[in-house]
Amino acid sequence: MPDGPLSDIRVLEFSLIVAMPFNGIVMSDFGADVIKVEPLTGDPYRNAGAVVPLEGKRFQSLNRGKRSLAIDLANEEGRKLLYRILPDFDVVTMNYRPGVAGRLGIDYETLRAIHPPLVYGDLTGFGPRGPMAGAGATDLAATAYAGLVVGDNKMGPHGEPAGLTPAIADYVTGLAIGMGVVSALRHRDRTGEGQLVEGSLLRSALAIQDVWVMRHPVTDVTMRDPMIEDIREMRERGAPYSEQLARRQEFRDSGAGPPRLYYRSYVALDGAIVLGCLTKATRDGARRVLGMEHDRSDDPDFDARDAASREETARWVSEVEARVRDESVATWLERFRDAGVPCGPVQFPEELADDPQVEAMALIADLNHEITGPQRVVGPIVDMSETPTRAQIAAPPLGWHTTEILEQSGLTPEEIGAYRAAGVIGGE
Repeated sequence: MPDGPLSDIRVLEFSLIVAMPFNGIVMSDFGADVIKVEPLTGDPYRNAGAVVPLEGKRFQSLNRGKRSLAIDLANEEGRKLLYRILPDFDVVTMNYRPGVAGRLGIDYETLRAIHPPLVYGDLTGFGPRGPMAGAGATDLAATAYAGLVVGDNKMGPHGEPAGLTPAIADYVTGLAIGMGVVSALRHRDRTGEGQLVEGSLLRSALAIQDVWVMRHPVTDVTMRDPMIEDIREMRERGAPYSEQLARRQEFRDSGAGPPRLYYRSYVALDGAIVLGCLTKATRDGARRVLGMEHDRSDDPDFDARDAASREETARWVSEVEARVRDESVATWLERFRDAGVPCGPVQFPEELADDPQVEAMALIADLNHEITGPQRVVGPIVDMSETPTRAQIAAPPLGWHTTEILEQSGLTPEEIGAYRAAGVIGGE
C-alpha cells in the first residue's frame, strides 16, 4: 500500500486527458490511494501514440501511482456497485465534460447524498456558471479564451496564434484542485463536513497572468487603455493577428521597465542560452561580461517608450546577438555564472532524465510497468522532511486492480465473479 502524509486518504478518480490525471499523480505521490475508474474499454487516452495497445507513453506518464478499476457506469448495476463502495473513499475527483457526471449518476449532489463526508473535486473548462458553463474545453481552447496564448507572443508559420506547450492551464488546475482537496480534508478533520471543490482551466489561466488581467485605473489610462483601443480598431478593419500582437508587445515592453536586453534568449555557437536578469545589479554583471557598458538602458532618463530609444535598443540587441553567437554555450555559462548573472542553457526536455542536476536532486524515479517493463518517470513535485513523498507505482494496465479493490470493499469472490460474468466490471 502507498505511504506518505496522505496514506490514509482514498480517492476515486474519474479523469480524462491531462488536468485531473495529473492531480491524481500528485495525490498519489503524497501517499493517497488513487483509484482510476475507467470504462470497460479504458480511458480513450490509453491509445494516444501507443506502440503497445492501451499502454501509450502519454497515458502512462499521466497515470502513474494509481490503481485501475474497470466498471461500466452506463449499466445500472455498475452504478449500484460504485455506490456500494463509495463510503470507503474520502475523495472523488472529476473532469468529465459538463453534464456527463450527472448522466452517469456520479455528480456531487448524487454522491453527497450517499456519502455526506465526501470531498468532491470538480474540474471544468470554463466553470459551472455563466454563458460558457456547458462548453467543453481543452487546454488550448481555455488558454486562448483566457489570453494566455496571446501572452506567449508566438505565432505559427502562417501568422496564426501558436498554442502553449506544455498544457499550462491543465497542470496548474490539477495542482490547484489538489490544494483545494487537501484543504477540504483539513476542514473535514475539524468538522466532519465534506464539500465541493471547484476549479476550472479559465480560473487557473487568469490566476497565473495576474498583472496582465488586473485593472488599475491610475496606470491603465496611460498604458493599457490606449493599447486596447488600438487593438479594437485593428480588429474592426481586419488587421492581421501579427499586427495586433505587435501592438500589444509595445504595451508590454513599455510597462516592463528597462528594455529586456538581459532577460531573453540568445543563440550561441553550438546552441542557445537565456539570461534572466531582473535587477540592475545582475544587468550590470551581464554588461561587463558582454562588453556592453555603453548600454544606458538603466539610466534614469532613458525612456523605453520613445521611438529613438527603441531604435537604440535594437542596435544593442544586435550587438549582443553577434557577440554571443561567436562562442559556445559552455563558455558563456561559465562567464555569466562567475559574474553572478542568472543564466541557463536552452535544453530539450528529452535530455533531462540524464541531466546531472536532475540526477543530483533525484527528480527521476525508476519504476517497472506490468506490461511494458522498466521506465524512468518524473518524480514528486516537492520533498518533505518527515513524511517523504515518492513515486509509488507505474500506471496501471486497464482494470488491473478491479478484483483487489472490490475485495477491499468487502465483496466476496462469488459476487465479483457474478459482476464480471454480467459484463459490469472488467480487468483482473
